[in-house]
This record gives sequence, C-alpha cells and structure tokens, in this order.
Amino acid sequence: MADYSGARRLVGNRLLDSVGTVVGRIGQVFFDDRTREPAWVTVRTGVFGTGESFVPLRGAHVVDEGLQVPFDAETVRSAPSFAVDRHISVEQEDAVFAHYGLAPEVPVPRAEDRPRGRHRKPDPGDVGEEHVDQLG
Repeated sequence: MADYSGARRLVGNRLLDSVGTVVGRIGQVFFDDRTREPAWVTVRTGVFGTGESFVPLRGAHVVDEGLQVPFDAETVRSAPSFAVDRHISVEQEDAVFAHYGLAPEVPVPRAEDRPRGRHRKPDPGDVGEEHVDQLG
C-alpha cells in the first residue's frame, strides 16, 4: 500500500474548468473514509486566493496544466465553501452535490448508524492506495 502522496501532489496545482480556463489553485484534497480514494478538492479563488470552494472529483482528470474538472468556472467559483479543517457533514456534502447538479454518491447500502458524508483530509500517518491518475 502506498501513502496519499500522489493525491497530495495535486495541492498547489491549477484547477481548470471544462474548457481549460484556470479557475484557481488546489488548496486541499479530501478522501472518502470508506474507499480512501480522493473525492473532493478545494480550489482557492478570489483576488488573493482566500476563498476555498469545494469541487467533486467525479469526472476530473489530470492534464499537463493541472487538474481539469467537468464544470464551468462560474459554477466552481460560486460553489459552497466550508471550513477545511474537519469532516464534511452530510448536509454540506448534499449542498455541494446539489450545486453541481450531481446525485449524492452512496456506493453501498449503509446501516442507519453509518452516515454518508464522512470525507476528510488524511491524517499524517494514514496509508491507502494511490488513486490520483484514476480520478475519472
């Protein structure tokens, strides 16, 4: 098993919209707790890059210029923004999916005591399979 270093290499790279326009720089990568695959990135937008909007990685792919997502720049810039130092709640996750017009991902049936929406930044000691090149 490898660590999250491949996905972490995305941090600081450019995020491009569906037509290749640079939207901003990637600030954080969030992983799904169950699959340990990258699920979201935040992109720093605004004049000084102070805002961080969440972007789902569904349909994203690595290009020479950075990471390209299947959404237009305005949709990304107007996406919900939350504190990036904790798990994304179910409500926050649903708000982001709704903003991008996506159905929430529920990969397997879950017990009532296992809520959806537990995406997080990896802890320094975490290990997991590297899935950066297979984001699409």
